[in-house]
Amino acid sequence: MRDLEGHDVAVRRIMRRDDLLTLAAAADTAVGIVRMREAEALTGVDGSTLFDLALSRHIKLATGDAGWAERAQAWDHAAVLVRYCELAGTALNSPYSAVGMHARSLRLLKENQTRPGLRPLDRDLTLGAFNRYHAARDLRLGGHTQAARDLARRSPQDLYGTGAEPHIAHYQFEVGATHIEQGDPRPFLRQLRELRPYWAGDRAKAFSTHHRFEFIEALVSWHADPGSDRAGECFAAAIDLVDTGRDAADVSSHDGVDHQGVRELSLLLAAAEHLVRTGGDLDRAVDLGLRALAVAERVRARWRVIARSRAPLAEAFHRVYADVCLLAHRIGTDRAAGLGLRAALSAKSTGFAARVRDGLTFDDNPLIKNLLTQILDVENPSPGVMTSTAYRRQTQLDALRKDLEDAVSPMLADTVFPPPTDLDEVVREIGPRYALDYVELTDNLAVPAFFRTLIEPGGRMTFDRFDPGDDFRVLFEHARVGQLTGGRDVVDPPVAGLRDDGLLDFRALAGKVLPPRLTEEILPGCTVDAPAQLLISAHSWLSLVPWAALWTGPGTRLVERAVISQSPVLTCLSGKLPPPVSGAALVRLVGSDEPVEIDGQRLSDLDIAQERAAWGLLPPDTVGVALSSCDLGDDGVPAPYGGRFADALRRRGRWQFLHIAAHGGGQGFGQYLALPGERLSAARALGLRWPESVLMASCHVGLVRNDQRAEPLSLVMALLTGGARCVVAGIDSVDDAGTGRIAAAMVRAARSPEPVSIDVALRDAQLAEIRAGTPESGWALLSAYVR
Repeated sequence: MRDLEGHDVAVRRIMRRDDLLTLAAAADTAVGIVRMREAEALTGVDGSTLFDLALSRHIKLATGDAGWAERAQAWDHAAVLVRYCELAGTALNSPYSAVGMHARSLRLLKENQTRPGLRPLDRDLTLGAFNRYHAARDLRLGGHTQAARDLARRSPQDLYGTGAEPHIAHYQFEVGATHIEQGDPRPFLRQLRELRPYWAGDRAKAFSTHHRFEFIEALVSWHADPGSDRAGECFAAAIDLVDTGRDAADVSSHDGVDHQGVRELSLLLAAAEHLVRTGGDLDRAVDLGLRALAVAERVRARWRVIARSRAPLAEAFHRVYADVCLLAHRIGTDRAAGLGLRAALSAKSTGFAARVRDGLTFDDNPLIKNLLTQILDVENPSPGVMTSTAYRRQTQLDALRKDLEDAVSPMLADTVFPPPTDLDEVVREIGPRYALDYVELTDNLAVPAFFRTLIEPGGRMTFDRFDPGDDFRVLFEHARVGQLTGGRDVVDPPVAGLRDDGLLDFRALAGKVLPPRLTEEILPGCTVDAPAQLLISAHSWLSLVPWAALWTGPGTRLVERAVISQSPVLTCLSGKLPPPVSGAALVRLVGSDEPVEIDGQRLSDLDIAQERAAWGLLPPDTVGVALSSCDLGDDGVPAPYGGRFADALRRRGRWQFLHIAAHGGGQGFGQYLALPGERLSAARALGLRWPESVLMASCHVGLVRNDQRAEPLSLVMALLTGGARCVVAGIDSVDDAGTGRIAAAMVRAARSPEPVSIDVALRDAQLAEIRAGTPESGWALLSAYVR
């Protein structure tokens, strides 16, 4: 086991996760996100977020002429939204504080009792029980601990005959939580012992909240006496209540099954962390972690939230996955590595679909446009008596998914319908390769961390937390990679990570990001002529690393020991290794005689002489090559094809190789190739059919930034989604001369009697540049991406 934290920190982490999850469930009720289109959930209207719109609606209702019950509920919903956003770090401007809005809600309840002396909680189950519970939780989170305890302190006898009694454990949980917040929960242990007979009796033992009583006793016992067995017994009892079905669903329509799912998720992870922290059964801890992930996927699917999308509730899952990764790292076993990778892949599961549906048009591809329209109509049916059943809708979606897969590619189908993570399938698709998966996540104590998984042929995995260093983060986030490899003075003041000569320290970077097993045990057994196949799925600023240039030992670059390819997300893998290049080729080289505009600058300096020569086009000058085609097996030069570039790419199955040289720019779906008279953006490229092998000798368009909370949208991603198996492109501003040499070498390899795949061709060309003494800026910024 690794990096164990103090039990008080562990309990605080569990409490914050429980608060975030239960608030997320209440926020889901407040915004009605499951009943709204996903596009609205992402962007709202006129740039406002869904939370902005929901908060405005609730405050308008609360301050309007509605009945007192509606206004009380509106204040509660508004307060929940404000507190959730504060806890999740989501921007939300409110004219009122969460504490103040809860107070207004409770005041309406108190002032509108129908009979004098009526007890506060028997007026209305929804308004009384849950608004008071929400208010107590909010007071605690706002730092008003004693006020929260006073509001939550209720005895079961106070609730006899009110209808609220089955939810008494919510109040008991809050009282215990206030004691934990104050750092000494021992005074609460006596109260727990006094309540034990009540929960053991016939009256209360089957209440749907019973497990919450066991849960808070476990946390209080653990915090008060870390060496006691009592916490473990209570965790086991709470899980048993869920397993035996007594707590299978919440009886309140207000709380709903979504709340039950998040409470089960919170409980399972807490029990697993207790086992790890106290030296318990580690296999049992892994089992609980895997079960927690399954629950998370179930709730996430119901909320229709991609973990790293901009959807309002995504942050709750983002932090849950971080906690699971931390748990897996601390367990440190082979099975725990699988748990960690599952969580990492779930956190990175592409929400490309949400952006596809969010305003992107496919007017140039009626088939895709029609399929996506049908999908949206099925997912968001108009309410009414003729609305399809959930089973029928799922059947329709399954059929449409198959149509999308057949019409374009399995990858597009996976991005429109992000599937649950299937680790066995991922291992099968990795095949004979070694794979490195990276993810940066922030846990429920707001602590960011990097995690990595090394997957070996056959499925062996190692998973760990590592620290790549803030200095390298500064270099990659605040400077351009092309400048760093070129040795320019781009960071002031200088930071660690740059050598004395101003060049990036690739040896130090390798020591920070590559796992020791790879560099010390696996790669030393590989040679230039017998390299390992290495697949890398980077994340955060690691997406900008020129992996080929990293040192794996004295005088040895990573590219000298491995054929390196990258994948935006391992769950997007589809198919075997990239095929050898053969068949019909399409060529478009923008020359110095074809000026284009990039970010307001008119550019006409593209040197394509070496690429022209590789295709046998004479003279070897820099005059542009119009759209041309040839068969790679012939010795002839490419002949003019005619027509527009995009039109040629619509010919399904016609092309196997594409070589394009052009300036590139933009970011995300706005990333583009600047073709004279025909700018090709990633959004437009997504609707085209791309050859299996694509060489783009262009700046920027190979930059696939895989951020924490945003999908890796880019031109490369669009090409892979549109059918390409392997794409080679520049991750930043690439050296013109060096890129021309490498592209020319790759073309010659493609036309040789024994062609190779373009990832292998890229490696061979980079090795030639290393032998020639070319600086990293001349060869390291081209990367091969695969699906």
